[in-house]
Amino acid sequence: MKEGMKHVPQAAALLISGMVLGILLLLAVYKIPVSLMADNYAASLESIESREGWHQYIAGYAMSTLDNNTEFLMLKAAATPMPSTGENYIQKVLRCYTFNDEWNHGLTFAQGEYNGQKFTCDSYERYWHGYLVLLKPLLTLFSYQDLVYLNVILQLLLMSLLLCMFRKRKHGYLQMPFLLFWAAGMQLIVMLSLDYSVCFYIYMISAMLLLRFPKWRERYGLFFMSVGMLTAYMDLLTWPLVTLMVPLIILLQYKSGMGNRIKTIVAGSCAWGVGYVVQWASKWLTATLFLEDNVLSDAAQSLLFRSALEGEKALTWGHVVAKNLSVFRNTPCVLLGVVAALFTVIFVYKSRGRMQWGKMLSCLLIAISPFLWYLVTRNHAYEHYWMTWRNLSITVLAVYGGLAECIWQDAFRDS
Repeated sequence: MKEGMKHVPQAAALLISGMVLGILLLLAVYKIPVSLMADNYAASLESIESREGWHQYIAGYAMSTLDNNTEFLMLKAAATPMPSTGENYIQKVLRCYTFNDEWNHGLTFAQGEYNGQKFTCDSYERYWHGYLVLLKPLLTLFSYQDLVYLNVILQLLLMSLLLCMFRKRKHGYLQMPFLLFWAAGMQLIVMLSLDYSVCFYIYMISAMLLLRFPKWRERYGLFFMSVGMLTAYMDLLTWPLVTLMVPLIILLQYKSGMGNRIKTIVAGSCAWGVGYVVQWASKWLTATLFLEDNVLSDAAQSLLFRSALEGEKALTWGHVVAKNLSVFRNTPCVLLGVVAALFTVIFVYKSRGRMQWGKMLSCLLIAISPFLWYLVTRNHAYEHYWMTWRNLSITVLAVYGGLAECIWQDAFRDS
């Protein structure tokens, strides 16, 4: 208890710093003239408009859905000029105006003129839109097509580097579980989507930091709080749970004893949750203080609706789970699932003498986390199942990562 209280001032300072730094970074990148993005933005629109809406990369496979609507929104947010609203610079930045012909995102519909052309836009106050800190400067140099290509290359390099780090840090037994995790989550589609990639980079860099720096493994409460804050700042509610659970699985490799491992999961999850919720709510509070609108109230109503606490009362947890699992309802997935289950049963049976079941229990807690997440985000997870299903890949990593750890961890440490 005393140990935890010692970090309260640091945690408070971290949360306040996250809000202040979040505002300052957005104020800085909004100073980049949108004229520098004009050519790349036009080329990007042509690329995205060739794929309508939620485009299925493999026709008939919901798990291969590319979220072109959100990609389009991100580009518009980056390249929309400041409209003529009578608001000051800070207010316009907090509004996050995006090109639009109708009022369907936030609290304000505005008009403007740029290079002699009139345009309309609406606001989107509920999110931080922290991805703009990277997207705005990148869009001055590259088109959307360029960014997707670079994204594929960078993700392949990071994936290879992580696998090498596992071997170097004597966690080679995690290599195959991570490959299964990436296969189950359709990593190819993540590579082709800037929207989905935000969480990839957060969990990947977080995992590498935990592997490389022992101090972060010791002060994991502040570490996970920072990860939660960064997720709330950068992500548009795609599959944020992965930024918590993947680093937690890495951290568990350095924890022994069932009680200590469960404590680590609970403490790390709480720290991440506090960082995530406070960072997100700080945008609502900041916007409410600077703007004339009650963004807090608007965000609260949206939160209640997305969690199905208001609106669709008939939407049960079972409906949400079934909807997300439906993406696997195709012949190859069913066959692969059956084969994987059979091999797992046989493998566990043959290895039962070496199994350390105490470690497996803590991994199973992580494995059920996506189902708990769907309980909290019922409406959002149901409507956006073609995106939120990817949380289920956490279950694959937790189960197979847990089995690999239970059987081979000691062997790899001695090698």
